[in-house]
Amino acid sequence: MSKALWTPSSDYISKSGLFHYQQFLESDKGRKFSSYHELHQWSIDNLAEFWSSLLSYFNISYSGTYKNRLSWDNSATDFIGTQWFDGIELSYAEHIFKQSTTERPALKFASESIGYEEVSWKELAEMVSRIQQFLVEKGVEKGDRVAAVLNNTIESIAIFLAVNSLGAIWSCCSPDFGDVSISERFTQIKPKVLFIETSYQYNERIFSKLETLERLKSDLTDLSAIVQVYEDDWKKIIFDYVPKQLTFVRVPFSHPIWILYSSGTTGKPKAITHSTGGNLMEHFKALVLHQNVQDGENFLWYTTTGWMMWNYALSSLLCGATLCLFDGIINHNKHLTFWTFLKRAQVDHLGAGAVYFTSLEGIEIADYAPKVIGSTGSPLPIATFEDLQRKFPDVHIVSLSGGTDVCSAFLSGSPTLPVYAGMLQCRALGADIVAFNDQGKAVYDEVGELVIRKPMPSMPLYFWNDTENKKYHESYFDHFPSVWSHGDWIKINDEGVIIYGRSDATLNRGGVRIGTAEIYNAVNSLSQIKDSLVVCIDYDNGSSSMLLFVQTEDKSDFNEDLKDTIKRTLRGQYSPRHVPDFIYPVSDIPYTLSGKKLELPIKKIFSGTEVAKVVSTDIMRNPKSLAEYVSIYNTI
Repeated sequence: MSKALWTPSSDYISKSGLFHYQQFLESDKGRKFSSYHELHQWSIDNLAEFWSSLLSYFNISYSGTYKNRLSWDNSATDFIGTQWFDGIELSYAEHIFKQSTTERPALKFASESIGYEEVSWKELAEMVSRIQQFLVEKGVEKGDRVAAVLNNTIESIAIFLAVNSLGAIWSCCSPDFGDVSISERFTQIKPKVLFIETSYQYNERIFSKLETLERLKSDLTDLSAIVQVYEDDWKKIIFDYVPKQLTFVRVPFSHPIWILYSSGTTGKPKAITHSTGGNLMEHFKALVLHQNVQDGENFLWYTTTGWMMWNYALSSLLCGATLCLFDGIINHNKHLTFWTFLKRAQVDHLGAGAVYFTSLEGIEIADYAPKVIGSTGSPLPIATFEDLQRKFPDVHIVSLSGGTDVCSAFLSGSPTLPVYAGMLQCRALGADIVAFNDQGKAVYDEVGELVIRKPMPSMPLYFWNDTENKKYHESYFDHFPSVWSHGDWIKINDEGVIIYGRSDATLNRGGVRIGTAEIYNAVNSLSQIKDSLVVCIDYDNGSSSMLLFVQTEDKSDFNEDLKDTIKRTLRGQYSPRHVPDFIYPVSDIPYTLSGKKLELPIKKIFSGTEVAKVVSTDIMRNPKSLAEYVSIYNTI
């Protein structure tokens, strides 16, 4: 057994949300558990009972009566179509405002240019009411889509809550997405209203989004209104409408709440559609029971609106916490801007991508002691675990893993378990996760592929416009029969779970997943480029490098001017995260006989794996091409 990095005190355990939930199970349900393992096993063996206990424990408000807690054909080849609590109706926004109080603010905010702001629950309700009235006037109803290109600000929270209060469906991109990237997402869902910020600030530079606006005006033909936030049409909403009592449209448990997007690895990003009830229940569970978020605490996760962690952080309001928002570059002014805000806002729960926490090694932070640090986006290195624990001796480090697919984490923390460096503490309640070997058998204390054997209510309802759920099935259920394959390599043992990285070719940039298809869309549009291939290499210290290989008609065509053109194109069409660290000219791009690029084998070659172990040349169209990649690897 390894030595625990942190062990919860009896006081920490007894005051935790998970401990109180176990007391509830004992007093109300007659269920008593001697360990987290026993509780988890019960939760996956008795899915319907577990999730209905949360309906009671979190005092979920709903109308109607459910016919069945869970309807699922466990002999089917997938979980698609699983029904949860069919027959009841509820509202996510209504549950947010159930926490309204005069004792503390709803929101705290800072940015690179704005030092500190607080928004009371009354002020938030008034802003939401004004936007709600505007949306009603524009004919927005239950099921309509409302799209947004917004920064992580007070206004973005208010706009979402107004949209959700009407039963409309939310979809948002961060302004640092390029025009093509945003259009590819929103054209799929045909929004009725668009909210957009026509500029954003990052590292003290102002970037215009006016060209994005013009493109969306042309591409989104179903729009009935466009609101440029902070401009005259926004001011009209804020000043012309008189706040009223908020109303909430309750929707079926399985009604869509928001549409998130895959990274676009194999084509256009998939429009992943999530359920209202599923995300409401999942976020209550994840935040209260696993991250130990409690009434009156302050919660911050550094994110943009284009990452599912924005949606996840928003749900801290469900738990009675104050949501703290920071907009801009996280290391602005040598980290001082961000850390000054953390201290003033008295942030109890600090979350960010693992790469950021790794960047803090060697930097001392005085006069601040968070209760919980949450990390996700990529595995948190052992050295970073140890550095954070040294900086904050009492902090509970919760390393998370999940994804846009479930808008939550299915590997998470527990306030009742010790923390071991380099490991995630536990499999989340209600998540039947095991590691499968290549033969599709569950293995223990052995590396395998992460699979989920039973449905979770936050799994997607469907992908928008995915006829007969074909892409949905292919995305998760093609690899192993009847179980969800997630694409991570993991090892489960008595101390927790280790993640070894993605088993597919998705790129990871600072904790944000990027699809290779987006890179190819931009690079291959250049007349000088014949073909290209991109991989992301992860290193033991938590950092990574993106490598782009480009094929031109003649290798002599490759020069510094072409390099600069590639970088400008990627930054302009998508975002700075899409710009590779290294660009190499190659004579050929390796393909399989069926026409698929060999991204994962190239990634393995640049991770030090021998060619013979990464791919069978029998399945390749051009096996001789691999020698050039090995040669490049040997020179770096």
